[in-house]
Amino acid sequence: MTAPDVVVLGLGPAGRAVAHRAAAAGMVVRAFDPAPDARWRRTFGLWADELPEWLPADVVAAVSTPQVIARTRHDLRREYAMLDVDALQDAMTLDGVEVRTERAARAGHGAAFVIDARGPAPSAPLDVPRQTAAGVLLPAGAHEELWMDWRPAPGVPDHAPASFLYAVRVSGDAVLLEETCLAGTPAVAVDELEVRLRARLAARDIEAGALYERVDFPLSSPGPRRGRGWCGIGARGTTLHPATGYSIAGSLAFADAAVAAVAAGRNPVTTDAVTAHRLRLAGLRALLTMPPVEQRAFFEVFFGLPDRHVRAFLSCWSGTTATAAAMAAAFAAAPWGLRRRLARGVTPPASRRRR
Repeated sequence: MTAPDVVVLGLGPAGRAVAHRAAAAGMVVRAFDPAPDARWRRTFGLWADELPEWLPADVVAAVSTPQVIARTRHDLRREYAMLDVDALQDAMTLDGVEVRTERAARAGHGAAFVIDARGPAPSAPLDVPRQTAAGVLLPAGAHEELWMDWRPAPGVPDHAPASFLYAVRVSGDAVLLEETCLAGTPAVAVDELEVRLRARLAARDIEAGALYERVDFPLSSPGPRRGRGWCGIGARGTTLHPATGYSIAGSLAFADAAVAAVAAGRNPVTTDAVTAHRLRLAGLRALLTMPPVEQRAFFEVFFGLPDRHVRAFLSCWSGTTATAAAMAAAFAAAPWGLRRRLARGVTPPASRRRR
């Protein structure tokens, strides 16, 4: 048996993309997953301009140009694509990949480069921030399309933990409405988000059936992102954006970069990527220090920034320079009270404890 060039641990979207592209590039690939054929059930969205060219057009189920409402409306001037999850999974074939239906540890794979795509660590600390959401499907046109609507749901007081409405087209005839807690420690419970969502719908005289989607996942995973002969991806790496929860665009883009890096004898996760990820973690910490009213004020400032800064911070593929520039622009545009929150977020917790 030929020794592998690359070993992939986990065949979710992130791991499957790497295995697929590495095999297509002629590498010998071995992958481990206890249920490699399990169908994916979560919805995946990304900016249309971040979709890799190697994916076929039919993986896109719908494209729209949703707006954001913080305190006022903002036009993002950017197309947003929702993916057909089945088509995405089927497009990333595992032809030529040696798939082992078992779990595997990160170590013990010889000279092969190991890419750890096993998802969030099962023993993540209880204080790790999480994102939660509750969503229903409605007929297309039943609700306007909004990437974020930060106006509180009816009956939710201003001081209650914040959530926003995510309302995007998922196909030609359906729109997904999802009440979302962007980040929390603890996050708003999914059941409470469902109550808020149905209150929004009732205020518009809209009836909806059972929940279509329940979301609850950690926004970070403790531990290093790379080491000698291995790197993490998705929740274990730098392609899960800790301040937004988005990972699919970064993970798909990472696949080809990983293949090229491994072929050249380099680690796909660069020092710059790790530093930029730490900046995004600082953004998450800042968000967690804000009371709900200040969160809405922050997003009013953020979405009022020049497009280049908004795009740079929302992407988990931006480097340190672009990410830092976006954060500096947000700080400069924020009122003084909000600046204190932002400054507190970028101060490492250990430094604050020494004061």
